[in-house]
Amino acid sequence: MISAGHLISERVMLKNDRFFAVSARDGSMKPGEFAGDGLWSGDTRILSTLRVLVDGVEPTAVGLQADDGSATFELEGAGVHVQRVRFVDEGLHERITVANRGSTNVDVTLDVEVAADFAAMLGIRGAVAELASPVPVPAVAAVDGIRFVRDGHLTRVITQPHGLKHQLRLQPGEEFVLTLDVVPGSGQVPLDFDSGLRAARDIYPRWTAECMSVRTDNPVLNELLDQAIADIRMLSNSYDTGIYPTAGLPWFAVPFGRDTLISSTLLLHVNPEIARGVLRYLAKHQGKRVDESSEEQPGKVLHEVRTGEVVERGLWPHILYGTIDATALFLCALTETEDWTHDHRFADELWPAAEAALAWCGTYGDPDGDGYLEADGGRARNQGWKDSDDSLTNTDGGEVARPAALCEVQAYLHRGLVGMSRRKPALKERAAGLKRRFNRDFWIAKEKFIAQALDSSKHQVQAITSNPGHCLWMRILDRPKAAQVASRLLSPELFSGWGIRTLSDRAVNYDPCAYHNGSVWPFDTALAVAGMRQYGFAKEAERTARALVEASVNFPLHRPPELFCGDVRTPGEAPREYLTTCTPQLWSAAAMFTCVSSILGLEADPRRKTLRVAPIETALWHRIEVTGLHFAGERLDFAVEGTQVKAGRLPAGIRINSAV
Repeated sequence: MISAGHLISERVMLKNDRFFAVSARDGSMKPGEFAGDGLWSGDTRILSTLRVLVDGVEPTAVGLQADDGSATFELEGAGVHVQRVRFVDEGLHERITVANRGSTNVDVTLDVEVAADFAAMLGIRGAVAELASPVPVPAVAAVDGIRFVRDGHLTRVITQPHGLKHQLRLQPGEEFVLTLDVVPGSGQVPLDFDSGLRAARDIYPRWTAECMSVRTDNPVLNELLDQAIADIRMLSNSYDTGIYPTAGLPWFAVPFGRDTLISSTLLLHVNPEIARGVLRYLAKHQGKRVDESSEEQPGKVLHEVRTGEVVERGLWPHILYGTIDATALFLCALTETEDWTHDHRFADELWPAAEAALAWCGTYGDPDGDGYLEADGGRARNQGWKDSDDSLTNTDGGEVARPAALCEVQAYLHRGLVGMSRRKPALKERAAGLKRRFNRDFWIAKEKFIAQALDSSKHQVQAITSNPGHCLWMRILDRPKAAQVASRLLSPELFSGWGIRTLSDRAVNYDPCAYHNGSVWPFDTALAVAGMRQYGFAKEAERTARALVEASVNFPLHRPPELFCGDVRTPGEAPREYLTTCTPQLWSAAAMFTCVSSILGLEADPRRKTLRVAPIETALWHRIEVTGLHFAGERLDFAVEGTQVKAGRLPAGIRINSAV
């Protein structure tokens, strides 16, 4: 993974569509301090360094306001106050104000230091060794500023007034203002800074109005949910197929299949346009041929989309299909979207893609024809969501013989078959058969738990992991087994007090700060929460959801990261941060709404156009108001006090069943 000397939660992130900026809390970008710093256009860093110096020294940060769409940095040094206001659109735009707030004249030198290296994100991350050490590009003077040019890449740095260095004499109360625009060759400079700033900020209230709103008598929880809504918008790109949230900043600011399919399913009641955009995009780029280099196969759903130098030089495919789970998840997401939205025309539109995905599941995805989806590696040795090299081992820490059939992937396939069977009844028996065999083959009788996988000889990989929580979510488990799985997930070996560990703390390879071998992933825990509630384990679901929310509010901006360390919860201490985690992270943001909806007991009954609301008591709130929830093509409101439900806006034909 990435080497970084500072926690990502200490960085300030701004993103607008394919452009995003990463900086320190004083606004400076210094890749020597943090590898991901800079202004990025997709996978290419178009500006690597941005520093403001007063008399040769960076002023001291004294304040930061990170509003939706912009950031304001307040600095002091050399007798002056410096304010930096920044926003991102198709480039970075910054207004630097140097003010004399003293009572005597001040003479200072203002320097703005910039540099570019056109680094590739996969090089910075260490995934492509050939690009691991980016080379700075010399600056070239231009009429309106300076330029950086290399191999078809162009970055323009434009200042008004002209120049990156200014000798200033400021009288008491006097200010000097410098605007800085950093744009690629095709980028446009706003007609004026303030109009561009307003446009960047206005995106967020419009987005918020399109999404479900939640208000409780817990102001900290309200802030957490508001931040999650804003983060989902910030992570999103726009395509001709609709909105598509990227996975996370800074390392995964590109379209991913698995992440967005899971997240958009969790967010159907918040904003179903996310699922529509995701499914259309993935259908458009669904595999059509066999290509070993990209791992493309007919009907297969992509893993990730990359751009820039890694693609131009043939070091990485533009579209990588190397995942075993996204194709089955496509079936789940599409059928769940039809159930929740009643948008049958949309499902009709995407049905050919679903048929192709189903065909892949029965052919390329199941090479030995045993009915299980199996993967034998590719660019990623492990092709489930735990895709690090060491995430699948036997209980002695030894290698697992591939191809391997991961437990959660079979659960995804089962849920997809059940969903598709509503249009293709012949699939009911296939789904039922898969469930019977799964409960037989994956059940570890002595552990009363589900195996992480079956190896190439169909022997169980008996590691005790969080993966069976996904099986709860997908409802593949027989009820007695589900009860035992839920109980084990909440045992001290897996439940840290903040969430569910990815690996039991009894395992030989357990490490609380390993990426997949002991850490806690909010989305992973949230799927277990949803599964517990679906099986009727309401108290267990509430306990787990509450712990995850309490963990999340400990992080800056109440923003849950991609993952955090799995140490035992200790009174008075916050969860330990994982050094190179992404934050914001799409499915961590989505997980917060899963916690809320699980405590509320939200469940769609598509045949009756009925929303079931079955709240349980929680310490997270006493009163909660839900406004603009999306269901069956309509929006509805309701409030809950304790366990009492009161309907508000309720369109004709929609019912709320509040039986507890």
